[in-house]
Amino acid sequence: MKGLGYLAAACTAVCFSSNLRSAIIDFEADTIGSKPNGFSAVGHPTITFTDTVGTGLEINNFGFQGMGTRSLAVHGDTDGSRLQIDFSVPVTFLSLAFGNDDPGWTVSTDRAWLEIWNSGSFIAAASVVPNFDDVMNQTISYSGGPFNRAFFWYGDSLGNPSTGGGQSAVGLIEVVDQIEYTAVPEPASTLATAALLGLGAFGLRRWRNRT
Repeated sequence: MKGLGYLAAACTAVCFSSNLRSAIIDFEADTIGSKPNGFSAVGHPTITFTDTVGTGLEINNFGFQGMGTRSLAVHGDTDGSRLQIDFSVPVTFLSLAFGNDDPGWTVSTDRAWLEIWNSGSFIAAASVVPNFDDVMNQTISYSGGPFNRAFFWYGDSLGNPSTGGGQSAVGLIEVVDQIEYTAVPEPASTLATAALLGLGAFGLRRWRNRT
């Protein structure tokens, strides 16, 4: 009885883990330098990053404005660009750390913005007021969906992307890291889990019929 009980518990654990496939992109395995639009971080081929204006993606060590020895920046601060994140597999959760909220290039009403889309349809927008300390120590996130596209940027209180530079025409280069996401299980994985769970239940029934 103990063995079969453990089998059923194991099946349940596998079921839960298959439904919560969370991962984190930290860019630590990526090479330093400029990256093309459509860039994917090492180990995460189902996610691509794009600069919505121009080709300003860069992996580098940005010190306290980033995290670890590698973070992703979206240049420049005058073009109103946003970071576009595309998922080839739908996701239900997204979180990212952001930095370079330099107080010398912002105003008090500026915000960090995260916009969520699915197959061309707008789902939601979230914003966070930066603490303007120029350090990567804040996060922004969204949970819901499923969705397959997100945009992140610095902008004004209405969501307009920052352009220019200085207090009269503010602008910031977005720097992001620790991008956590939870993918929706693929149908094949879900079916395999269901089969394993069914096998455990079948074994338990057979044991009970023999007693």
